[in-house]
Amino acid sequence: MKRFLLLLFILISISSNGQKLSGTWQGGSFVTNPSNPLTVSTSWVYLDITIVKGMIDGKMRHENSEGQYYIYDIVGKVLENGHLEINETRLGIKPKNAVPIEKQQFDFEYDAKKGYLLGKTTDGKSTLTLYRATFNISENTPNILPINQLAKFQQELQDGLSSPEKRLEELRAFKFEPIYFEYDKDNIQEQYEAYLIEMIRMVKSHSDLRILITGHTDSDGSDAYNIDLSKRRAAALVRFFEKNGLAKSRVEIDFKGEKEPVDRNDTDTGKQKNRRVDFRFI
Repeated sequence: MKRFLLLLFILISISSNGQKLSGTWQGGSFVTNPSNPLTVSTSWVYLDITIVKGMIDGKMRHENSEGQYYIYDIVGKVLENGHLEINETRLGIKPKNAVPIEKQQFDFEYDAKKGYLLGKTTDGKSTLTLYRATFNISENTPNILPINQLAKFQQELQDGLSSPEKRLEELRAFKFEPIYFEYDKDNIQEQYEAYLIEMIRMVKSHSDLRILITGHTDSDGSDAYNIDLSKRRAAALVRFFEKNGLAKSRVEIDFKGEKEPVDRNDTDTGKQKNRRVDFRFI
């Protein structure tokens, strides 16, 4: 089989904490059609690299929507400026009648906060987003992942979700805080919106998570009125979550009226703390 030699420069900014990039990365390559910016073609990309004493070797695999995949042998070195220079040699085209990919150059940087390897071609026509994988690249499997799963990955990126390895860290660090309401009101104050958006991101990051919303009131008014008010406050959160892309099936509500105060109801400060909605994951 004829070999194709392709020089690929991958420039990866190494984070200041010495983030190790050895291992397998997987993700998507996204190409926008200039004549129709809303149309994006996608493909899976896998990069398996080992870095020892500044030298790099490994493999790369590219899959397209026609079921064709390409395998590359890659070697390279870590440059003095912390970037990686990688040369790749195509080992084969599967199937044999597949159209060869044009030579390309990529620039990559590591997003330490979200755990993605972010890249783009130097001609600006395509971008790549890769995250750590837990397997080695297969040279014989027709498709490692179904191409239609890329749509789900694209949506996760649009929703601002971090890479899978970062999501558990974020969940462990997330702290619940109640949000508070004005007297006899059920509208959500603007100051809490950023926190609620972050909570939505946490739930979307874990398919097995839901949110329990519990509404509360102070002791002013009758028991029946306060039960209804606490229910309306919880329902306002459901509407906010739905409006911002969280499915109603991911949310449950409860309402306690004035039955579960967190402070005294004989002071204005105490009443303010009791006019609240609490959250927890279930």
